[in-house]
Amino acid sequence: MASLRGKRCLITGGSRGIGLAIAKVFSNHGASCVLIGRHHETLTTAIHSLNHACLSYPHEAHAFNVSNLSGWQSFMHKMKTGPLDILVNAAGISQNSFLFKTRFQEMNQLLDTNLKGTILGCQSVIPRMMKQKSGNIINVSSLLATNGGRGASVYAASKAGIIGLTRALAWEVGRFNIRANVIQPGYIETDMTKDMEEGGHLSALIPMGRLGLAEEVADAALFLANNTYAHNCVLNIDGGLSAT
Repeated sequence: MASLRGKRCLITGGSRGIGLAIAKVFSNHGASCVLIGRHHETLTTAIHSLNHACLSYPHEAHAFNVSNLSGWQSFMHKMKTGPLDILVNAAGISQNSFLFKTRFQEMNQLLDTNLKGTILGCQSVIPRMMKQKSGNIINVSSLLATNGGRGASVYAASKAGIIGLTRALAWEVGRFNIRANVIQPGYIETDMTKDMEEGGHLSALIPMGRLGLAEEVADAALFLANNTYAHNCVLNIDGGLSAT
């Protein structure tokens, strides 16, 4: 229960799905979680669902758009005291349209939230981690980043960018005792995949015969948070789909 005791973790997209599952697992292991999302109401509900025992700092919730630089600047000013041990970039939106039908506005939203938001999150916390001479960045990409996906070209591009970003960061920040890793989930049971899984069509493609659980992705995040030699990893959690 105490493997992350005393750690303070920032989690974008922390109000639901994979981000919330990671927050729950981290809080169960003693971490203080700072959840970032767009809506106060869902963030407040998420905070109440976390384990509040054994905390060095209380859980917090901050609502702003992760693709907004001024939002990050204001947030970091509020967080100017105390450690920032772990950053999990889990905020993301999905796509279901062929590229030639994808509107420019939708394209911008995908790239802004998935890729730019991840870049700004890393850029914002790294100076603090450098001063601490310690830190841990866990970015959530997608199997579609390397395998592609029908009707998800811009989404796939944004998630591929996260892998490239993380690999470059691993080279840049390792000497400051900051680790950077990527989780690459396949199809996970979340709000994003509900419509896609009607009739079991997705499960039929996966060697394990089912979609993954957000909690299983969270277990991978816990491994990356605890293993002090895990650096520059791209960790597949896809039920074997990438083998097909």
